[in-house]
Amino acid sequence: MPPRSAGARNTGGARDQGRARDQGRARGQKAILAGAGLLSLAGVLLIALGLGGILGGGPEPDPVAAETREPRPSLFTGVPPAKAAAPMRAARPTAVYLPSIGVRAPLIELGLDQEGAIQNPPLDSPNLAGWYRYGPVPGQRGAAVITGHLDTRTGPAVFARLKDVKRGDQVQVLRADRSVAVFVVDSVEHTPKRSFPARKVYAKLSYPGLRLVTCGGTFDQAAHSYREHTIVYAHLAAPYHPGS
Repeated sequence: MPPRSAGARNTGGARDQGRARDQGRARGQKAILAGAGLLSLAGVLLIALGLGGILGGGPEPDPVAAETREPRPSLFTGVPPAKAAAPMRAARPTAVYLPSIGVRAPLIELGLDQEGAIQNPPLDSPNLAGWYRYGPVPGQRGAAVITGHLDTRTGPAVFARLKDVKRGDQVQVLRADRSVAVFVVDSVEHTPKRSFPARKVYAKLSYPGLRLVTCGGTFDQAAHSYREHTIVYAHLAAPYHPGS
């Protein structure tokens, strides 16, 4: 996870040129940006094939060893959901799909900037989300994190409708080995930016979990920033492996 001093980045995009300056003010915040209706294996395969254009020409599978990542909190949050699946082997995530809100987006890797804050996906690609590479790989044990902008200077971005996600909805993460990690949403949380639940988001889970994070709430014109974060919490429910 980022160092405890890592600041928050504004995943709401940029309503104007002045918002870039606001990112400096965000230093010190503990933010990183964050069953029912399972697909059959055949359904998951169709999703994988449907996103083949995103994956085509991508890198070969490159598992990320857990020991190469920065340490994460030792806190365990909650207990494994009753239907949580066993961890998958490591494979770099390449795309994310949320059927309930029509999200279908490629993933890039995000690290930390010079100020110790998590990087943002580039604003010139609105339909682009990012995976925090110093956290777990989606599908492995622990809390993997994917973030995306709410909007950009020109309009809505990839997570513009993240607030509409409901418990029981699916989040599907395609990976470089062509496997699909199918997550089911447990809850959706809206938190003020000044009280971001970092320990909960970065918790060292005993099962494969996922957090999706973006900005939310109303836009503060004076601060050039949204007042909240929207965080989706999910658990791995149906891993799919080609040929299985």
